[in-house]
Amino acid sequence: MQNPVAAMRFAPSYLKRVLRERVLHEPWLYVQLDPLVRRYVSRKHRLRKISLPEVCRLRDQLDDLLNNRLTVLGKTLDFGNKIDWYADFEGGEWPRLPSYQYKQFCANDFSLPQYRKHGDIKRVWDLNNQHHFVQLAWAYKESHDPKFQNQLLSQFVDWISTFPYDYGIGWSQSMTVTHRAINWIICYNLGVFPQELHALLTGFLFYHGKYLSQNLSISYTGRNNNHIIGELAALHLIGLTLQKRDWTNNSLKMLLREINKQVYEDGVHYEQSSGYHRLVLEFLALVWYANGRRPELLTEVIFRMSKFLNDIAREDGTLPFLSDWDGASVWVLDKHRPTELLMLGRRSSASVAYPQGGYYILNGSPFRLIFDCGPVGMGAKRLVTHGHSDLLSFCLDVESEPFIVDPGSGTYSENRKIHDYFRSTCGHNTITVDGRDQCGLAGTWTLKRHPHAKVLFWKSTEDRDLVCGEHDGYQPITHRREIELVKRPTPFIRMYDDILGDGVHSYQSYLHLSPNVTAEISGTTVKLLSSKSHLQVAFEPTLTVREVTGLFAPDYGKLVEVPVLVFEGKSSVPTRIGWKYTPCS
Repeated sequence: MQNPVAAMRFAPSYLKRVLRERVLHEPWLYVQLDPLVRRYVSRKHRLRKISLPEVCRLRDQLDDLLNNRLTVLGKTLDFGNKIDWYADFEGGEWPRLPSYQYKQFCANDFSLPQYRKHGDIKRVWDLNNQHHFVQLAWAYKESHDPKFQNQLLSQFVDWISTFPYDYGIGWSQSMTVTHRAINWIICYNLGVFPQELHALLTGFLFYHGKYLSQNLSISYTGRNNNHIIGELAALHLIGLTLQKRDWTNNSLKMLLREINKQVYEDGVHYEQSSGYHRLVLEFLALVWYANGRRPELLTEVIFRMSKFLNDIAREDGTLPFLSDWDGASVWVLDKHRPTELLMLGRRSSASVAYPQGGYYILNGSPFRLIFDCGPVGMGAKRLVTHGHSDLLSFCLDVESEPFIVDPGSGTYSENRKIHDYFRSTCGHNTITVDGRDQCGLAGTWTLKRHPHAKVLFWKSTEDRDLVCGEHDGYQPITHRREIELVKRPTPFIRMYDDILGDGVHSYQSYLHLSPNVTAEISGTTVKLLSSKSHLQVAFEPTLTVREVTGLFAPDYGKLVEVPVLVFEGKSSVPTRIGWKYTPCS
């Protein structure tokens, strides 16, 4: 992709980069220059409060925070009287280096021994995002209790003394700078920063804006991901807060161009992840509120994205895990049930298709099924970031309760084996042929190949829904899946899997059950049981079935063992396998 013209206004010259890196190698020079820069910035720019949605982080950590404990991505840190901003939560610690030197540790998809020695960098990045600051600021606004303000301000001043501009792990990734700047702006709008710290806040917000303007995650060889959306949103909010018009205007122009590339016409974000779709919508909503619910293009995109969230959400507003799902969030109260974002759109009253994103939602009481027949991620580029090898997979709810689920993510770089399990074909509710993965897992964010998937037909009426799709991930074998939801008089789901090609092949079909569901196998039927509902699955007598133990990740860093049903067969192809899902007592 060509660098957008507006980005050139942000791009630093080579000389500026060399000078900045030289300053970082000479701490005494930084000590002399930093007060002068901040004094100039605080005189030139004045803080201004901006319009933001009501932001309130979950308050379940407040007691822990006041007792010097902090939970990040499923792990808890006892930080005593002072947080070590370089420390991994399990004993590792990262070296103190100029920010650009951390790239050496993240080469080859986080596989270098130096990386393993220091721990999970994602957890350290999340610590430096300082999401917990918003919890403390909101508690202070509600109670006016100085203990919350004192905790926040002491950590704020400590972080600044630990991380001079562009030095240290706190400056090693643009998205960390993005989240931290947004959290500081939210805290400022909540009134937690006293007047005597305004100059310090102004100076370091300026540094955050300068860093982002010079380190935008622009890809010249492929497509950009959600990072550029977040970085531009943060730069825009910094520009509004500091009343710096060039950052404000240029970032908004670039942002509007970028969302046209990343968000399909049907409203689905092209990384094919429900978690990152929500994250992008959070960033865009902040910009929208800050601009008085303008401009028109942004309003339209937000409505379309919210509509998709509404349509995949369960009756209680919780989102299913589709592809990657980690702890990333910006401002919503509950990332699993983003009520604030659902309010920005509307929910379809019937079954609905999202053809560009490749999602088909089949609705008919007591069933609700999401069928995936779209690009693996990033518009079918080799770099998929947060997409999974999950073509023709599905999720199924019965009586608004999850029965067959996408298991989530669990981890990215902390455990390669677990990460590959969650993004593999056998980690989803679809079919493998001869034990092969549809895409072939390569690096942490890449695949060996991008199969082509297409929908052959889609039809929805009051009586039934019918969808059929296929993909060529097992070339020369084709996998085709047809799903029919009969709504009345007696509701049931019929599913056919066609293995098309020549020769004799083995095939395996997987069903990942929700943690609340158990299975009883009897002959050619399996009964799926929850405390609320029962579901019978009938299958072909040519198949064998066994229950194995799989993994489900209710959140990043948390793993739960769940039952997985594996149906296996072997025959000459072409062949057809039939299934029937029926509510039962």
